[in-house]
Amino acid sequence: MKAGARNIIRTALDQQTSVMQDARTSIRRPGWGWLQSVREAIGLKQTEVAKAIGVTRQSYAQLERAEANRSISLKSLDRAAEAMDCEVVYFLVPKETAGRTFAELAQIHDPMFKHLRKTEHSMSLEGQAVGDLKKRKP
Repeated sequence: MKAGARNIIRTALDQQTSVMQDARTSIRRPGWGWLQSVREAIGLKQTEVAKAIGVTRQSYAQLERAEANRSISLKSLDRAAEAMDCEVVYFLVPKETAGRTFAELAQIHDPMFKHLRKTEHSMSLEGQAVGDLKKRKP
């Protein structure tokens, strides 16, 4: 991908990062999973959801277990959510330990930046550092 397109995508992602980070910290997945929690909250039985997606109750129960264990496919999760008049909201956000934005994450993974950081460190040992690199560790 060309650098210009990469920058446009990164800028678009960075505009949403704070909202996504807020969601990460304020919303926690229930221990038994979203499918079971939502199904029980809206008063549906496993057989009803299973019928709506065209599987047996046992197959649907397996989907709930797979979702709770984080091994469900997105396609299956979408189908089950749709059967309960819900939708899956899915996003990736930089780890708090890596960077606050996708631009910072891109910089951390840039091989030239790693070289620049090493050069900056060597220059700082000689008292010649510019000091404009972030102190964040990759």
